[in-house]
Amino acid sequence: MVRPKLIICCGLWLTCAALLGPITPAQCQAGPRPLLVGVGSFAPFVMLDQDRKPCGFSVDLWQEVARDLGRPYVFITSGSVAGAFIDVVEHRVDVALGGLAITEKREHLVDFTHSYFHTGLGILIDIDRRWSLLTALGSLLTSDKLAIIGALLGFMVLAGHAIWLAERGNRRPNARSFSRRYLPGVLQGMYWAVVTASTVGYGDHAPRSWVGRMLAILLILVSLPLFAFFIAQLSSNITLHELRTSIAVPQDLIERRVGVVEGTMAAQYLSRVNAVTYSFDTIENAYEWLLGGRLDAVVYARPNLLYYAQTAGKGRVVVVGRIFSPLDYGMALPQGSALREKINRILLGMSEEGRLEQIRSKWFGNQN
Repeated sequence: MVRPKLIICCGLWLTCAALLGPITPAQCQAGPRPLLVGVGSFAPFVMLDQDRKPCGFSVDLWQEVARDLGRPYVFITSGSVAGAFIDVVEHRVDVALGGLAITEKREHLVDFTHSYFHTGLGILIDIDRRWSLLTALGSLLTSDKLAIIGALLGFMVLAGHAIWLAERGNRRPNARSFSRRYLPGVLQGMYWAVVTASTVGYGDHAPRSWVGRMLAILLILVSLPLFAFFIAQLSSNITLHELRTSIAVPQDLIERRVGVVEGTMAAQYLSRVNAVTYSFDTIENAYEWLLGGRLDAVVYARPNLLYYAQTAGKGRVVVVGRIFSPLDYGMALPQGSALREKINRILLGMSEEGRLEQIRSKWFGNQN
């Protein structure tokens, strides 16, 4: 006797087979769909080779992760890291790679994996930005400093005329007198005023009359502080110029021309520093301005600066100082993605096994 439940099951099976058609061997063997992996150019994490295929640190890392996941994947190239991030937010890709900094603001939009790279910001300068006496003296050509120099020279000229008028023609044993003629008499007076104001006092020209001696006292009382102030300004200007030229720490960026990429962590950091900030669409444009002398420094993620300094910018630029404003990079996934936990476990395993460090050393050596 045929059971009613069996008849119903067979009927449903026949109905489905009629609607869906026969199941082919290819359908039986089909695996999970390929993962869509968003990448944006961010050397050396993600770059495009001559065949427009992605390569770099993050690409090597993902290939190891995908192998452990056992999932096929397809790279979806975006114009920038920001573009890859937007693709994740709008669910156009399953995961995004590159220099995606883990921030509280971004965590409201996507889910991040564990950090796989710890770094921070760095400072890049032109390697030829070295101190020189010529450039330091050139920085004296400002309105306030020129006013001080003019006042000092004017006072020396006035003092030279006054002492010449008081002492012309007087004779003194063992000392040269001031000439009666306007020239070189006034020049002798100016010479005397300079050596007296500077406290050198060679004694080859000296006032003999009481009027000349009173002028000497007045000159010393007035010119000595003025001369000392000028020397102090000159020495401090040279010292400050040397310090400001030798950019090494974020504090040295104050009142300097600094290039950043718009919308990056570096741009956010520089907004809190009293620097003259220039924003660029790409880091390559910032590099070009730096080499052209239109910038004093570029602030960006330190690994990228190091890579540029060791490749295209080798011999022309240098990364100075230490890491500041720490950053952590992770992979971004749509919120609620089931891949997050699996990838986290793989990353932890790669770290424990040393595979993560091997990939890091390949691209960065002992620096990051």
